[in-house]
Parts: sequence; C-alpha cells; structure tokens
Amino acid sequence: MSDKLALGALTLAVLSFVHLFGVEKAAVAVVFGTMALKDPSLTPRGQKLAMGAVITGLAYLAVITGVFIFHMPMLNGLASHLAK
Repeated sequence: MSDKLALGALTLAVLSFVHLFGVEKAAVAVVFGTMALKDPSLTPRGQKLAMGAVITGLAYLAVITGVFIFHMPMLNGLASHLAK
C-alpha cells in the first residue's frame, strides 16, 4: 500500500508543475510522500518514489515562492492601480 501512496505522491508532485499555481497538489504530494516514508513496510523502490515526491513537491513550492517574491513589486503596483 505504501508503494502506491508513494507513486501517487510523486504523480501529484509532477502534476503540480503542469498546472500553474498547483500549490495544493505540491503540498499534498509532500504530505503523502512523508506519510509513505514513515511506513516501515515500504520497499526500496517505494522509498525512492516517496523521496522523489517530497523533493519535487518542495522544489515546486520553492519555485512558486521565488516567482511570487520576484514579482511582488509589480503585483503591489497593479493592486494600487486597481484600487484607484
């Protein structure tokens, strides 16, 4: 069961890159990957899948955070322009 959970988590992590602002998918992938890693019956293949899910999900969250921080001045300007 944990191998399937790890595979599902990795799938969610990869799909978060396909859809813009897939933050919820990346967060769920990190949670599922962590849950799978805590299962003692996890096979070595499942462990690799789960680690891949956690790393990919965290990478997506880091990319989105970086993009948001980089574009923050533009977003503030847009918000003030729309408020007028």
